Amino acid sequence: MNEFQLTLANITAKRGTSVSDVAKRVGYDPLFFEKIVTGKSRQIPTDFFVRLANALNLTAGEKDALVRSWAFGVERWNWPQTSEHYPRLHVKRKAG
Repeated sequence: MNEFQLTLANITAKRGTSVSDVAKRVGYDPLFFEKIVTGKSRQIPTDFFVRLANALNLTAGEKDALVRSWAFGVERWNWPQTSEHYPRLHVKRKAG
């Protein structure tokens, strides 16, 4: 499950609805909506997030989280997420 899918699933669970119900409410073809949610299609309509936010009555924080999960999903990053993977370099400091 990608980060966007997880974020959307958490929001819909809080609202007591399902992702398929949301697809019907926003007015997109269910297969098209599924491709967007699962990340199989990165080409989304310009009003996608507006329609989604309206259908779910999202707060500003929830909207931001949803857009961030789409745009900056951790699963697409190709570098380590923490600095634990890098050895620490000791720097010699000069006094004075």
